[in-house]
Amino acid sequence: MGKHGLSTYSVPDRQWDLGIYRGPYCVRINTKIGFPSKNDGEEGTMASLPEMSFGHLGINVINIDRMVDFYTSVLGFKVTDRGSVRDGNTLVFLSRNPEEHHQIVMADTRNEGEPSTINQISFRVNDFAQVRQAYDHAVAAGVEGIEPVDHGSALSVYFRDPEGNRLEVYMATPWYIAQPHRQLIDFDKSDEEVWKACEEKCLADPTYQPMDEWKAAFAAS
Repeated sequence: MGKHGLSTYSVPDRQWDLGIYRGPYCVRINTKIGFPSKNDGEEGTMASLPEMSFGHLGINVINIDRMVDFYTSVLGFKVTDRGSVRDGNTLVFLSRNPEEHHQIVMADTRNEGEPSTINQISFRVNDFAQVRQAYDHAVAAGVEGIEPVDHGSALSVYFRDPEGNRLEVYMATPWYIAQPHRQLIDFDKSDEEVWKACEEKCLADPTYQPMDEWKAAFAAS
Protein backbone atom coordinates (compact mmCIF):
# COMPACT_ATOMS: atom_id res chain seq x y z
CA MET A 1 0.00 0.00 0.00
CA GLY A 2 1.26 3.44 -0.82
CA LYS A 3 0.78 6.76 0.92
CA HIS A 4 -2.85 7.64 1.77
CA GLY A 5 -3.79 3.92 1.61
CA LEU A 6 -3.59 3.68 -2.18
CA SER A 7 -2.19 0.58 -3.85
CA THR A 8 1.00 1.21 -5.81
CA TYR A 9 2.17 -0.77 -8.83
CA SER A 10 5.28 -0.67 -10.97
CA VAL A 11 4.86 -0.34 -14.73
CA PRO A 12 7.24 -2.64 -16.66
CA ASP A 13 9.07 -1.03 -19.56
CA ARG A 14 7.52 -3.50 -22.00
CA GLN A 15 4.09 -2.03 -21.33
CA TRP A 16 4.97 1.44 -22.55
CA ASP A 17 4.34 2.15 -26.24
CA LEU A 18 5.40 5.66 -27.20
CA GLY A 19 5.36 7.20 -30.66
CA ILE A 20 6.42 10.76 -31.43
CA TYR A 21 5.74 12.37 -34.80
CA ARG A 22 7.21 15.77 -35.59
CA GLY A 23 5.75 18.15 -38.13
CA PRO A 24 6.39 21.75 -39.13
CA TYR A 25 3.70 23.08 -36.82
CA CYS A 26 3.39 20.59 -33.99
CA VAL A 27 4.78 17.68 -32.08
CA ARG A 28 2.17 14.91 -31.99
CA ILE A 29 2.57 12.36 -29.23
CA ASN A 30 0.78 9.02 -29.23
CA THR A 31 0.94 7.29 -25.88
CA LYS A 32 -0.31 3.86 -24.85
CA ILE A 33 0.30 2.79 -21.29
CA GLY A 34 -0.45 -0.67 -19.90
CA PHE A 35 -1.23 -0.83 -16.20
CA PRO A 36 -0.71 -4.16 -14.40
CA SER A 37 -3.68 -5.76 -12.67
CA LYS A 38 -3.86 -5.82 -8.89
CA ASN A 39 -3.21 -9.56 -8.72
CA ASP A 40 0.43 -10.51 -9.10
CA GLY A 41 1.09 -12.66 -12.13
CA GLU A 42 -1.97 -11.59 -14.07
CA GLU A 43 -1.54 -10.05 -17.47
CA GLY A 44 -2.01 -6.28 -17.29
CA THR A 45 -4.94 -4.61 -19.00
CA MET A 46 -4.27 -1.94 -21.61
CA ALA A 47 -5.59 1.58 -21.13
CA SER A 48 -5.08 3.92 -24.08
CA LEU A 49 -4.98 7.67 -24.13
CA PRO A 50 -6.48 9.42 -27.15
CA GLU A 51 -4.10 10.58 -29.86
CA MET A 52 -3.00 14.09 -28.94
CA SER A 53 -1.35 16.84 -30.95
CA PHE A 54 0.27 19.96 -29.59
CA GLY A 55 -2.18 22.79 -30.16
CA HIS A 56 -0.93 26.14 -28.91
CA LEU A 57 1.30 27.94 -26.43
CA GLY A 58 0.37 30.69 -23.99
CA ILE A 59 2.87 33.42 -23.07
CA ASN A 60 2.51 35.93 -20.24
CA VAL A 61 3.90 39.24 -21.52
CA ILE A 62 4.70 42.72 -20.20
CA ASN A 63 4.17 44.92 -23.27
CA ILE A 64 1.70 43.12 -25.51
CA ASP A 65 1.84 45.58 -28.42
CA ARG A 66 5.64 45.37 -28.64
CA MET A 67 5.50 41.56 -28.49
CA VAL A 68 2.77 41.32 -31.14
CA ASP A 69 4.79 43.59 -33.43
CA PHE A 70 7.86 41.36 -33.05
CA TYR A 71 6.05 38.07 -33.63
CA THR A 72 4.25 39.42 -36.69
CA SER A 73 7.12 41.35 -38.30
CA VAL A 74 10.04 39.03 -37.44
CA LEU A 75 8.38 35.59 -37.25
CA GLY A 76 5.52 36.09 -39.70
CA PHE A 77 2.58 35.38 -37.40
CA LYS A 78 -0.82 36.95 -38.06
CA VAL A 79 -3.22 38.25 -35.42
CA THR A 80 -6.41 36.18 -35.60
CA ASP A 81 -8.26 37.72 -32.63
CA ARG A 82 -7.80 40.22 -29.83
CA GLY A 83 -9.89 41.03 -26.79
CA SER A 84 -10.09 41.52 -23.04
CA VAL A 85 -11.18 39.22 -20.24
CA ARG A 86 -13.14 40.11 -17.11
CA ASP A 87 -10.08 41.16 -15.11
CA GLY A 88 -9.18 43.67 -17.82
CA ASN A 89 -6.18 41.80 -19.19
CA THR A 90 -5.73 41.74 -22.96
CA LEU A 91 -5.40 38.51 -24.94
CA VAL A 92 -3.99 38.36 -28.47
CA PHE A 93 -4.26 35.21 -30.61
CA LEU A 94 -1.67 34.57 -33.34
CA SER A 95 -1.14 31.88 -35.96
CA ARG A 96 0.88 31.03 -39.06
CA ASN A 97 -1.26 28.01 -39.93
CA PRO A 98 -4.73 28.53 -41.44
CA GLU A 99 -5.73 25.17 -39.94
CA GLU A 100 -5.10 26.57 -36.43
CA HIS A 101 -7.01 29.62 -35.19
CA HIS A 102 -4.13 30.26 -32.80
CA GLN A 103 -0.74 28.72 -32.21
CA ILE A 104 0.30 31.37 -29.67
CA VAL A 105 -1.83 33.26 -27.16
CA MET A 106 -0.35 36.30 -25.45
CA ALA A 107 -1.73 37.70 -22.20
CA ASP A 108 -0.48 40.95 -20.66
CA THR A 109 -0.23 39.43 -17.17
CA ARG A 110 3.55 39.55 -16.59
CA ASN A 111 4.81 42.38 -14.43
CA GLU A 112 7.83 44.51 -15.25
CA GLY A 113 10.95 42.94 -13.75
CA GLU A 114 9.51 39.43 -13.48
CA PRO A 115 11.75 36.81 -15.16
CA SER A 116 10.48 34.73 -18.04
CA THR A 117 9.70 31.10 -17.22
CA ILE A 118 10.25 30.01 -20.85
CA ASN A 119 13.46 28.15 -21.69
CA GLN A 120 12.89 28.35 -25.43
CA ILE A 121 10.25 28.23 -28.16
CA SER A 122 11.38 26.32 -31.25
CA PHE A 123 10.12 26.52 -34.83
CA ARG A 124 11.03 23.75 -37.27
CA VAL A 125 11.71 24.44 -40.95
CA ASN A 126 12.41 22.11 -43.86
CA ASP A 127 16.04 22.82 -44.79
CA PHE A 128 19.10 24.90 -44.04
CA ALA A 129 18.21 27.49 -46.68
CA GLN A 130 15.17 28.33 -44.54
CA VAL A 131 17.32 28.52 -41.39
CA ARG A 132 19.52 31.02 -43.23
CA GLN A 133 16.42 32.90 -44.40
CA ALA A 134 15.27 33.24 -40.77
CA TYR A 135 18.77 34.39 -39.79
CA ASP A 136 18.88 37.01 -42.56
CA HIS A 137 15.40 38.25 -41.67
CA ALA A 138 16.30 38.62 -37.99
CA VAL A 139 19.48 40.52 -38.91
CA ALA A 140 17.52 42.84 -41.23
CA ALA A 141 14.99 43.46 -38.44
CA GLY A 142 17.78 44.64 -36.14
CA VAL A 143 17.48 41.74 -33.71
CA GLU A 144 20.51 41.55 -31.41
CA GLY A 145 22.26 38.54 -29.90
CA ILE A 146 21.62 36.20 -32.84
CA GLU A 147 23.43 32.90 -32.39
CA PRO A 148 23.63 30.23 -35.14
CA VAL A 149 24.39 26.79 -33.67
CA ASP A 150 25.29 23.38 -35.10
CA HIS A 151 23.88 20.67 -32.80
CA GLY A 152 24.83 17.84 -35.15
CA SER A 153 21.28 16.49 -35.17
CA ALA A 154 19.97 19.98 -35.91
CA LEU A 155 21.15 23.24 -37.44
CA SER A 156 19.67 26.20 -35.62
CA VAL A 157 19.59 29.94 -35.20
CA TYR A 158 18.73 31.41 -31.78
CA PHE A 159 17.62 34.89 -30.79
CA ARG A 160 15.37 36.49 -28.19
CA ASP A 161 12.09 38.31 -28.43
CA PRO A 162 11.72 41.80 -26.89
CA GLU A 163 11.00 40.33 -23.44
CA GLY A 164 13.94 37.94 -23.35
CA ASN A 165 12.24 34.68 -24.34
CA ARG A 166 14.67 32.54 -26.32
CA LEU A 167 13.51 31.50 -29.79
CA GLU A 168 14.95 28.85 -32.09
CA VAL A 169 14.45 28.25 -35.80
CA TYR A 170 15.92 24.88 -36.75
CA MET A 171 16.07 22.05 -39.25
CA ALA A 172 16.63 18.40 -38.34
CA THR A 173 19.59 16.60 -39.93
CA PRO A 174 19.68 12.87 -40.80
CA TRP A 175 22.42 12.26 -38.21
CA TYR A 176 22.25 11.50 -34.50
CA ILE A 177 25.04 12.33 -32.06
CA ALA A 178 24.73 12.50 -28.27
CA GLN A 179 23.27 15.73 -26.90
CA PRO A 180 23.90 18.34 -25.71
CA HIS A 181 26.26 19.32 -28.51
CA ARG A 182 26.92 22.90 -29.49
CA GLN A 183 29.20 24.48 -32.10
CA LEU A 184 28.74 27.91 -33.65
CA ILE A 185 27.93 28.11 -37.37
CA ASP A 186 29.85 30.52 -39.59
CA PHE A 187 27.20 32.06 -41.85
CA ASP A 188 29.93 33.45 -44.11
CA LYS A 189 30.23 29.87 -45.40
CA SER A 190 27.92 28.54 -48.09
CA ASP A 191 25.02 26.21 -47.31
CA GLU A 192 27.00 23.35 -48.85
CA GLU A 193 30.05 24.07 -46.68
CA VAL A 194 27.98 24.24 -43.48
CA TRP A 195 26.20 20.99 -44.35
CA LYS A 196 29.44 19.17 -45.21
CA ALA A 197 31.15 20.32 -41.99
CA CYS A 198 28.19 19.11 -39.94
CA GLU A 199 28.13 15.74 -41.70
CA GLU A 200 31.88 15.15 -41.31
CA LYS A 201 31.76 16.04 -37.63
CA CYS A 202 28.81 13.72 -36.99
CA LEU A 203 30.35 10.78 -38.85
CA ALA A 204 33.53 11.17 -36.79
CA ASP A 205 31.66 11.30 -33.48
CA PRO A 206 31.81 8.03 -31.46
CA THR A 207 28.09 8.31 -30.63
CA TYR A 208 27.02 8.71 -34.27
CA GLN A 209 24.02 6.83 -35.67
CA PRO A 210 21.92 7.48 -38.75
CA MET A 211 18.84 9.23 -37.39
CA ASP A 212 16.56 6.58 -38.91
CA GLU A 213 18.36 3.92 -36.86
CA TRP A 214 18.08 6.02 -33.71
CA LYS A 215 14.34 6.49 -34.34
CA ALA A 216 13.86 2.75 -34.85
CA ALA A 217 15.72 1.96 -31.63
CA PHE A 218 13.69 4.57 -29.75
CA ALA A 219 10.42 3.17 -31.10
CA ALA A 220 11.44 -0.34 -30.04
CA SER A 221 12.56 0.66 -26.54
